[in-house]
Amino acid sequence: MIDVKNLEKTWRRGRTRVGLLPTSFTVPDGQVVGILGDNGAGKTTLLRAMAGLLPPKSGIALFDGKPAAKQYERISYITGEGSYYPNLTVGEYGAFLEDLHSAFDPKRYRDFLEFFRLPADVRIARLSTGQKARVELAAGFAKRADYYLMDEPFLGKDVFTRKDFIKLMSAVLHGEETILITTHYLDDVEHFLDRAIVLHQGRIADDFLMEELQASGRTLVERMAETCGWDPQRYLQFGEEEG
Repeated sequence: MIDVKNLEKTWRRGRTRVGLLPTSFTVPDGQVVGILGDNGAGKTTLLRAMAGLLPPKSGIALFDGKPAAKQYERISYITGEGSYYPNLTVGEYGAFLEDLHSAFDPKRYRDFLEFFRLPADVRIARLSTGQKARVELAAGFAKRADYYLMDEPFLGKDVFTRKDFIKLMSAVLHGEETILITTHYLDDVEHFLDRAIVLHQGRIADDFLMEELQASGRTLVERMAETCGWDPQRYLQFGEEEG
């Protein structure tokens, strides 16, 4: 179980605090949770603070009662920005991770490379942005973890690759893994999620199960628009404001 207690990481921007304001929630084992929201809502800050990559101002995130630093082998952090070493080849990066992580599965890594058509003998620095993102996904899921923290994992991927990867995740996961994922591709993940936590201006503005949303007949985009105060007709005021 994940237990986030009053986790906070903020910065001063003028007179305003930005980032993640004190946030608390729990996630039971096996749940797939979308951490959603508009730009600057605090999504990436939340995941990085949970993973121990950003020291929080206050609060704590616990994984089965322990912080990430004491559960390193059970947690896989996947980011669209990439955590690879660009001077290594794709194959060398896999060998490095195999030596570094006891839970790393080299066969699964090779299977992902084959699925994504990634050549093992090419240096990562020479890959396209989309190919680098695929390397990050392959490496992250080759680590057989209990917890996956995924920050914009579909960054740089075309619509077909995104859909294929979600199908692939559904196929290789056992249902016992707990996943937190931030993404702006709501249509792609809507049927993959069990739950959505919506951040707005650094706070949790909504938290609901997807089965509740489906029963209401609304889409994820519609509910988020209401939560974040987005007015789809606001553009009509543009001419009036100019006038």
